[in-house]
Amino acid sequence: MAKNIMLGTRLRRLRNDRGLAQVKLADQLGISASYLNLIEHNRRTLTVPLLLRLSQLLEVDPQVFSPQHESLLAGEITETLQDPMFEDLHLSEVDIGALVADTPELCQAVVKAYGAYRKSHDDLQMVSERLAQDPVISNAGYRLRMLLTSILSFSEILHDTKDLSDNERQDFSKIVMNESENLSEAVTDMLGLITGDGLMDVAGGLSPTEAVIDFMQANNNFFSGLEEAAAQLRREAGLDGRSPYMRLVGYLLEKHGISVETQDPEIHETTATVFDEARRQLVVSRALPQPSLNFHLALFAGKLSFKSLFEKLVDVPELPNEAAQKRGFAALANYFAGACLMPYDEMLKAAEDTRYDIDQLRQHFSTSYEQVCHRLTTLRNPNASGIPLHLIRVDVAGNISKRFSASGLRIPKYGSACPRWAVHLAFMTPGLIRTQLDRMPDGTRYFNVARTVSKVGLGYGQPQGHYAVSIGCEVSDARRMVYSNGIDIDHADTAVPVGVACRLCERLDCGQRAAPPPPQAAAAPTGRGRNISPGIGES
Repeated sequence: MAKNIMLGTRLRRLRNDRGLAQVKLADQLGISASYLNLIEHNRRTLTVPLLLRLSQLLEVDPQVFSPQHESLLAGEITETLQDPMFEDLHLSEVDIGALVADTPELCQAVVKAYGAYRKSHDDLQMVSERLAQDPVISNAGYRLRMLLTSILSFSEILHDTKDLSDNERQDFSKIVMNESENLSEAVTDMLGLITGDGLMDVAGGLSPTEAVIDFMQANNNFFSGLEEAAAQLRREAGLDGRSPYMRLVGYLLEKHGISVETQDPEIHETTATVFDEARRQLVVSRALPQPSLNFHLALFAGKLSFKSLFEKLVDVPELPNEAAQKRGFAALANYFAGACLMPYDEMLKAAEDTRYDIDQLRQHFSTSYEQVCHRLTTLRNPNASGIPLHLIRVDVAGNISKRFSASGLRIPKYGSACPRWAVHLAFMTPGLIRTQLDRMPDGTRYFNVARTVSKVGLGYGQPQGHYAVSIGCEVSDARRMVYSNGIDIDHADTAVPVGVACRLCERLDCGQRAAPPPPQAAAAPTGRGRNISPGIGES
């Protein structure tokens, strides 16, 4: 619903910005003014021929009418307004859609402000946990109590004892002063223990990680400059042939005078690659599989060859501080490595030819499952694009560590996603691909493919990282993926009813709910008896 609302409102705003009367624009379109009025008020559908004609008359790119960005912003606003502090503010999907279309800058500001609030809230919660559990802080608290007790005791003696000699009074006063100085030092030390290095920037807005995720999303996960740079490195390194590892080794030596040496994993401890700048040598762990070795070399070569390009791309308001820019630099280096090993045109053609068969693609390009999934989400060149995909990666605790959505799927920004999502179910069948057709509460359906991936341990005793990665698309694109074979995409009952996250989901019949539903969710009357064992969100 919000998509249509935003479309009509956006059209009305564009017309008013150009000073066009409704009657005049309708005449140019060859429709009645009343019909145009219905379109602007979202009571009639904007057809493709009309959309193309409008883009010509208003001199805008047809992509201006694409609902993707506004839909994601509407999702973020909706998630923001579900916070308990907004429980008295009841805005419908219609209200939110119109708000996003009319005042997108204001909505972005609200989302940014809420992000800063959440960061402060999470930091303060972390402080509370540290106070409760950290033995050093507990000891510091004990010291504070002892100092306060001492100061109070001697102050009471000074106040209550009238017959103290001048020398005694002076001695007790000196004790109080000394203990007060000790108390001041203890408070300073304790504040340092509590805040640490990470809380000095509490009021700084989004965390660096969230800022980078928003930055990638704002650019639709596509950077033409990086694609061109990757193509240039491929030409210079001769990567059009086989053996990308050896060719990248040769490129680093010839272009930058850096040799590559493979050594046993025990020298690395927890680091996969070590660059010895003095010796101009890159040491890589022998424990890394070949796709990871290739990726590390491509990433390192990109950082050395196109450092200024990366720095220019991250010098944007969306990455407001050094920490965010540093993470942004790393994210772009990873993007570059994927573009280098899986060139855009070749990857797009292979993806379409294999119907997005991830295993065939990783074999073709000698890359890993997760690397292929990431690369598929970057095929967003407006002149030649792949399926609009979403990607989500979670760890075994359900924490979302990577997210991007070109499909329109709302991925929660705070907390865990719906427990019914296929990305969680993948942990039940490690290494095997899970497919699932999902139906959101508003009726929108998405097709998802999920599988677990593991980060290699660098030696005995070094823990592995285990994740689940899911990519998917809107149901209308599902047939373009080989994983939809044998699934009745068109049958409504095939889809699993899911939500975005428990606190955002209005479904009251979910047995896996882990948090109460939004305040506006109302139970539909039924003829059945009352549940005598209500779950979370039931009463």
